[in-house]
Amino acid sequence: MSILYKTNDSFIIKNNEEDENNKSLSSNNSIELSIFLILDDIIKKNKKLPNYKKIIISQKKQIFSLNKKPKINLLQYLYRVIKYIDIERSTLISAIIYLNRFINLNTIYLTEFNIHQILVISIIISFKMNEDIIYNNDFLCEVAGISLNMFNELEIEYFKLINYKLFISEKEYTKYKNLFENYCYK
Repeated sequence: MSILYKTNDSFIIKNNEEDENNKSLSSNNSIELSIFLILDDIIKKNKKLPNYKKIIISQKKQIFSLNKKPKINLLQYLYRVIKYIDIERSTLISAIIYLNRFINLNTIYLTEFNIHQILVISIIISFKMNEDIIYNNDFLCEVAGISLNMFNELEIEYFKLINYKLFISEKEYTKYKNLFENYCYK
């Protein structure tokens, strides 16, 4: 099975045969599950970094980090957001492209303390850019479990941290789409 993971430059594909949990979960062949497995793998790799505790402490000061781990796990959270917002696959792929930009343009490591906030803002920004139906921020905040003030702050900060780069070329989109399709069916 192939896994996307973050390097210093971007996400790359790596062959990963030893993780039995990933094998059993990936049999559902859903992009949502692929996103979860990829992000979970990145978080696990980051936990193994020798300076992980320092990273957690330094990132606690950032707006995207929570003081404690969310009660809802990442997969449940992802399914919740997708269920209530009714997101297209293309929007999820675009969200991961934005998330990749966010990580690579900043010195932010994905952890259990920040992944929910970073992922949901990536998804919502992608949703606003790609979908014909737009929900008001009050509804999106309710789905995300974030106050309106916090949501607005996160969204503004996210835009700044990706240098307002929201355009996705057809080539870039196709690259990620193919990666996810290949990942889903392995």
